[in-house]
Amino acid sequence: MLSTLQHDYSFTSNDKFLHQSSMCFDLSIVQIFSALTSGATVCIASTPVRKDPARLAKFIQEAGVTVTYFTPTHFALLMESSADLFRLCSDYRIAFFAGERLSARVVDKFRALKTPAMILNTWSPSELVVQTTIHEVAESETGDVNIPIGFPMANCRHYILDTQMNPLPAGLVGEICVGGSQVGSGYLNRPEANAASFVQDPFCSADDISRGWTRLFRTGDKGRFLADGKLEFHGRIAGDKQIKLRGFRVDLGEVEHRIHLEASKLTGPKLVDISMVARTLDGKESYTDERQLIAYIVLNSQIAPKEQVKYVTTIHKAIAKDLNPYMLPNGYQFLTELPMTIGRKVDRQSLLTRELTLVYPSSKSNEPAAETNLGGDQQKVLDTIFQLYRDVLKLPKDREIGVTDNFFELGGQSILLLRLQAKLKRTYKKATPSLPELFKAPTPLAICQKICGLAATPAAGASKAAAAAVKQIINWTAEATLPSDKRYLVRYGASTLSSSDITSVLLTGVESFIGLHVFANMLSLEPTKHFHLLGSEKSIQVDDVIADLKQYKLLKGTVTEELVRSQTNIVPGSLMQPGLGLEKTTFSQLGRSIQAIYHLGGRMSLLKNYETLRRANAGATMDLIELAASGLHRTELHYLSTWSVPHLQSHAAAKRNRTHIDISESSPDHFTPSEDAELFYFKSRWVSEMLLTHAAERGFNVSIIRASAVSGSTATNVPAPDDDFVRRMIVDMVTLGSVPDLHGPAGTPAYAIDFIPVNYLSSALQSLTTSDALRDEKSFTKKNLSIFHIGNPSPMNLHDLPKLMTQLRVDEKEGKLVSLPDWLAEMKAKAKTEGDVLRWEAVKNVCETGHLMFALDQTETQKALEEVDSELTCPPMDKAFLKMLGA
Repeated sequence: MLSTLQHDYSFTSNDKFLHQSSMCFDLSIVQIFSALTSGATVCIASTPVRKDPARLAKFIQEAGVTVTYFTPTHFALLMESSADLFRLCSDYRIAFFAGERLSARVVDKFRALKTPAMILNTWSPSELVVQTTIHEVAESETGDVNIPIGFPMANCRHYILDTQMNPLPAGLVGEICVGGSQVGSGYLNRPEANAASFVQDPFCSADDISRGWTRLFRTGDKGRFLADGKLEFHGRIAGDKQIKLRGFRVDLGEVEHRIHLEASKLTGPKLVDISMVARTLDGKESYTDERQLIAYIVLNSQIAPKEQVKYVTTIHKAIAKDLNPYMLPNGYQFLTELPMTIGRKVDRQSLLTRELTLVYPSSKSNEPAAETNLGGDQQKVLDTIFQLYRDVLKLPKDREIGVTDNFFELGGQSILLLRLQAKLKRTYKKATPSLPELFKAPTPLAICQKICGLAATPAAGASKAAAAAVKQIINWTAEATLPSDKRYLVRYGASTLSSSDITSVLLTGVESFIGLHVFANMLSLEPTKHFHLLGSEKSIQVDDVIADLKQYKLLKGTVTEELVRSQTNIVPGSLMQPGLGLEKTTFSQLGRSIQAIYHLGGRMSLLKNYETLRRANAGATMDLIELAASGLHRTELHYLSTWSVPHLQSHAAAKRNRTHIDISESSPDHFTPSEDAELFYFKSRWVSEMLLTHAAERGFNVSIIRASAVSGSTATNVPAPDDDFVRRMIVDMVTLGSVPDLHGPAGTPAYAIDFIPVNYLSSALQSLTTSDALRDEKSFTKKNLSIFHIGNPSPMNLHDLPKLMTQLRVDEKEGKLVSLPDWLAEMKAKAKTEGDVLRWEAVKNVCETGHLMFALDQTETQKALEEVDSELTCPPMDKAFLKMLGA
């Protein structure tokens, strides 16, 4: 290593190496021995100087140091305290960084110093002696979030291996394993650890064997080789900065990066450093995962408490435009410096356990109590609700809560809302809002108004969103209106392409169970197509897509990890963000590069209010229509909707302009959903269908696919996720041995059990949307809108289920048909967990609204499938299918 450094960087007797690290930290080896072996000077900083960033920076300048070796965290402190001194370091020529990930923000700050020094990013575990790869950071890489760790040093052998120790090709992420001269002898007195980490190198050459370089170290780090041979670091296999928080993947590094970017735009005190952690506030673990996201921030000068609130409020509002609510910090902790280990790395353990005095962003809706128009007793109720919010969400007493602050945006989640309801019931008994009511209006004021029996009115100064959440009356005609401006008009003269001419496709919601199967099916049939992947609720990562494909056994045959990486581009946004979270130029570039859009994503909840669902569902549909309008050709729009859009006709308050419930393959423009505050998810899907219907009227080429409930794959035998609402409802019926008597007025179609395997859906969708024969027929009839119903050709009447109970149940007990109230009471009595109670609330909400799930007419769809894919078959909805569902 020392020889390679000397050879590559030409150290001379004129160089002066800074030695500021502890002798216990391996960086000290380079600081001392690279200098001594090249006849250079070792500039030793005294202990008091080492501990003071400003004094250490001054020492570097006064000593004329030419080579430094720092962790990024430690060096960031020096830059912020003494930037002017570094600008005087005219002899400074090499800045090594090691020990932790080198972030773009540290590189940007270093560039701003205008020193002559080159920036070198190095990597190696301590088991391999200081570093085994080095990368010179180019000017063009300062905006990159993931800076490469570079090329291997001489006599070091680097491999990217899978879990079976097989080499992976360039571009694929695996474990970084290292052989060669720098592999250590092992851990002292730890034979089990040595057996796992220091293994025989199966790839070493005859020369390496002759030199005794036969050990391979399994680092536990993830990485990949780039096309040019550089290594790229992807964190620890056991987890680095990507965490799972209440079911969501959160990249803490991404949040840090976003905070840094927004902070750099502010005047006044500058952000020196930041570190995000997920931790509980009281130090206790909970199976519901009550960890909070805490942002530790260090500024270059201290500010007063009021200024701290102003600072984090500005930052918080800015990052909220680009991050999903669950990614936003729940609180901010100001520090004078980040705690560090003896090796000058961020001491994350300290951040997880230290006492907190958090600063919170000020809410827009912190109105004085007088503006809520509440009386004395009602104000007491409101104060109690504030306290219950703090108790359930583990918020400190000094945390301001506004009357229209959303429970979920304060860090809540479904099970915590259930706990809030339980606490409210203890005090307010029957006056407590139901769980669906809490989901629809999860604010202190709305809850208070419900308990006090007041008319729901928005607080003074409340935002439009907050006002809508209180009012809950939606003008569906207005929601479904597509604006009459050029953003939503087909480009003049745009032509329709044949299937073979469509070379680039956008898929939304590919991270879902259905989305993954559709993507894998498309990739297997059209491996030369390029796919742009957009997440539903957050930006997705290709590594996560590949991991999910593996989980569902979809990486097989021609669909390989290498093919996925080579044929996909991750769109850095989501359906949750306005304009898909893209800059205008990026949005336009994407629109011009694609010829088809498969909209498979959205936000799903049977309990939340429309305002919560609107952005990712109806709002995203408008964005995708605008994206299609920017295409160079007539970009196709294929929308995977739900069979429950026509089911909305069964609601008593629905406005229909036909005397009967229409189950045909037609647009939804013949009815309008009820204006009550129920089942907003299905209604948001109706809005999307209507927007696309209007787009078709303007010349867009649109397909709407209404699919019934989905089961696991019959090709891989991998079951569907356990959280599917309809499947769990049917399984609960078999478990209870009873079936609710669900039916509508005379003439209403019968309630149906209608499932299709996910592989049947993905194959049918692919065949129907890529057939040139159907495309030509559509063009001939001058129709721009196609409606397809993909359901089971042989669905089952719900009332026939009791007859099969003896064949489905282990005890062979006969089934019975019972009233809906009796069945709901049985189901509630069997609910054992908070999750069971939530599911019961969702089932109760759907059933009591009169929402009937009936089979849809598939005549035209089946005729088309017979024409384009006659061999495609779906198993009938019978006893065998029910057993496959888990009934």
